[in-house]
Amino acid sequence: MGESMMSLPRGEGKIAIVGSAPSSIQLAPYDDPTWAIWCCSPGAYGVAKRSDVWVEMHRWHPAEPGRNQAPGTRPWFSSEFHFFLKKHPLVLMSQAEPSIPNSHRFPFDPLIRKYGRYCWTSSIAWMIALAIEQRPHTIGLWGVDMAATEEYAYQRPACQHLVGLAIAMGINIILPPESDLMRPPTMYGYSDSTPRHIKMTERLTELTTKKQHVVATLEAANRDMHYLNGAIDNQNYVLGHWIDDDNFDPMHAMSMAAEYERGDVVPPPVLEPIDEPDSGTAGPPDGPAAPEKS
Repeated sequence: MGESMMSLPRGEGKIAIVGSAPSSIQLAPYDDPTWAIWCCSPGAYGVAKRSDVWVEMHRWHPAEPGRNQAPGTRPWFSSEFHFFLKKHPLVLMSQAEPSIPNSHRFPFDPLIRKYGRYCWTSSIAWMIALAIEQRPHTIGLWGVDMAATEEYAYQRPACQHLVGLAIAMGINIILPPESDLMRPPTMYGYSDSTPRHIKMTERLTELTTKKQHVVATLEAANRDMHYLNGAIDNQNYVLGHWIDDDNFDPMHAMSMAAEYERGDVVPPPVLEPIDEPDSGTAGPPDGPAAPEKS
């Protein structure tokens, strides 16, 4: 039959599920002891003021101290997060982890048997279903937006489905106004003809067209930049080598020692050294002699 459903902290019938979305993670009822706080995500452990349950079901690849992003590790599993989980009173994981004393395997099997295989697209979805099984009268979700257009596009519907099930079972659902979770998607065929959709579509077309013009301008500016860089390099070369217009003798640029040996070049005259004046002599050394004393 597999594992049985777990009995978990449920406060006084109120379970707060906390994700890592910054819009509302700090609004969870951490200071209210009547709420059980269930958290997930390495991005939340430094923000959540307290937690009774921590869910970390990703495959465990922690980093040792000083070895973040080492081969075989995951950058979000920092040594600090590992230390935090070691001290946590209850951690639910994909498998019990020996280095985390209070870790337990998440009860996947009984949830799959009860709810089927179509809802499990995020940690939050698993947590909502597990919270429902604790039979609370209230479930709240903070730090759960699922507002990104790519990663959460397939995750949000499962959470919306499970929230709907909870409501159908009489469980009160609390969502902060900052959350996007229960915003419905655009309705295919129906929304296309509404004034707001038409306006937003035209606005998107306008912005896209402007972006294309900006991209073309940037590409032209980039070509001009390459041209100017080349012209500047060429001008620097000219300034360094071609600025003087007087005649020059290329022979001055080479050693002419061999020419002296052959006698083809008349060597320059040898200058005679200048005698230093005596310390007591007045006047310049080449000046008239001082008159004799009578």
